[in-house]
Amino acid sequence: MSTMQNVDPKDLMQNNADESEIEDFEDLIQENELESASDWTADDETRPVCLFCEITFENAEEVWEHCTSDHDFDYNRLRKGLGLDFFGKLKLVNYIRAQVKQGKKPELNTPGLFLEDSQYLKPTLQDDALLFGIQDEESDEDEVDPDTAYEMEQLRVEAKERAEKIKVLQGKLKDLQLQFDEYKDIVSTVINHKTIASSSDDSDSEVEPNTTDKVSRSRSQRSGHAKRRAVKDDNNDDHYFQSYAYNEIHETMLKDKIRTESYRDFIYENKDIFKDKIVLDVGCGTGILSMFAAKAGAKKVFAVDNSDIIERAIANVVENNLDNVIQCFRGRIEEIRLPVEKVDIIVSEWMGYALLYEAMLDSVLVARDKYLAPDGLMVPSECRLMVAGIRDPEYINDRVNFWNDIYGFKMTAMKPSIYKDVLVEDLKPSQLLHSEPIAFQKFPLHTVTVPELEFKSELSLPTNPTDKSVNATAVDGNLDGLLIYFDTYFTRSRDEIIPEDARAESFRTIGGSLGFTTGPWGPKPTHWHSGVLLFNKTFKFDDTSRLTGTIEFAKDKNNNRELVIGVELQSSLSKLGQSYLMR
Repeated sequence: MSTMQNVDPKDLMQNNADESEIEDFEDLIQENELESASDWTADDETRPVCLFCEITFENAEEVWEHCTSDHDFDYNRLRKGLGLDFFGKLKLVNYIRAQVKQGKKPELNTPGLFLEDSQYLKPTLQDDALLFGIQDEESDEDEVDPDTAYEMEQLRVEAKERAEKIKVLQGKLKDLQLQFDEYKDIVSTVINHKTIASSSDDSDSEVEPNTTDKVSRSRSQRSGHAKRRAVKDDNNDDHYFQSYAYNEIHETMLKDKIRTESYRDFIYENKDIFKDKIVLDVGCGTGILSMFAAKAGAKKVFAVDNSDIIERAIANVVENNLDNVIQCFRGRIEEIRLPVEKVDIIVSEWMGYALLYEAMLDSVLVARDKYLAPDGLMVPSECRLMVAGIRDPEYINDRVNFWNDIYGFKMTAMKPSIYKDVLVEDLKPSQLLHSEPIAFQKFPLHTVTVPELEFKSELSLPTNPTDKSVNATAVDGNLDGLLIYFDTYFTRSRDEIIPEDARAESFRTIGGSLGFTTGPWGPKPTHWHSGVLLFNKTFKFDDTSRLTGTIEFAKDKNNNRELVIGVELQSSLSKLGQSYLMR
């Protein structure tokens, strides 16, 4: 390792260094951020320390070799790829050390985080010997052939100028697009008002429902009440979209093989459907479904997401050389404008707990009505909400009576919330009153509407042990609650009819249609699990009756992405009414 004594920081600057960076660097010294030139000295006993751990080495080269092999960080490749000068490398080292010190993972795919922040000119680690290795690199790089260095510098200058021009043009284009959208809205409003006015003068003429709806929506959006409600909804939406910005939730979903492989298998086994088609992926996340579609031969794929995950989706697309097919958009599908009038296929993994939690299906249906061609295909094509009765005294004892004695203390105040919340868990068929699935609401995705996502359905649950859909061993005249889950179906055609008695876990047609279930009869649990609705008292019935009643799904008034489930049930021996919140 080379050592340096009383080095003037100005001697470290490259000839092509940014003047603002030099000024920032001098300011740090003048403001005593760097106490003196002694902050930049090292002696023979100082050894460079790894950026990510506490191991020391003889020289900087050994540090970089260790970082590449043990931490998957190729310093030399990164600095060359970014064309970092002395200050850039200085900021890079100090930025990584600062992030590691805070227990954070450095965001190296966003170099602007450290290159544009002068705070990283100050050493994060006092007497950081690794910084002297940077100076050695500067000396070595000074020996580059003058002609090559000149050409490289010219390329950097030209690239910077082009980037600035592109930024200016993008800003102008955005302004023009906004102006054009405003102009179209004004023209549309004027035309609609004229249409209504002329229609009201003619008693025999009728205003088209769609025209009236558009004008009504336009008026409501301008009212103060609508604006206040929109602010509240936006706050909920901000939390919703932010929750999908992190890796963990996407890792969980991708590792759910039932989910991910069902989409993959349908797309890959039906490449003839996707070949040369235009596909829209709503809520694309990491971009996995978009990449499946591109690999299946899609001509163009539009991937849309309003979460920060879209930045990594773009990187994923580029890394897999699919950026010539997939185009990513950041924003709400309700607000963005695609560069096409219609798409052939909409693919989306929109399902939440108990199917409708998070209300993402609303956005998918907006995309369908706005962009899907008349003969276009929704992937998946249909979902069904399923129900089964729960009978398991051991489970109740574990989940409810558990609070009676906690290390010698009573905590019964914890019990009531168990009966108010939808519990997300996996149950086994042996814990259920029913041995076959029972559907209580269907969602044909080519035709269902947003208002139909809030509903009240009739329930009729068999309890007679002689009925093949009843688990005879679970019939003792008592019911502990209901289990809610959903089945999903992928069909090759929008006209394909799924049989009433279809079992999603085994649904596969010769043509290529398939399905999967999130319920207890599936091959393995999914990341959606099932929704458990526990009764606040044991529901009693006789084994010759049927349990009848209703189940209602509605959006929570305070947060429309949360779900309120109401259950009313009666038998010859009992009657029950209970409400649950999925949050």
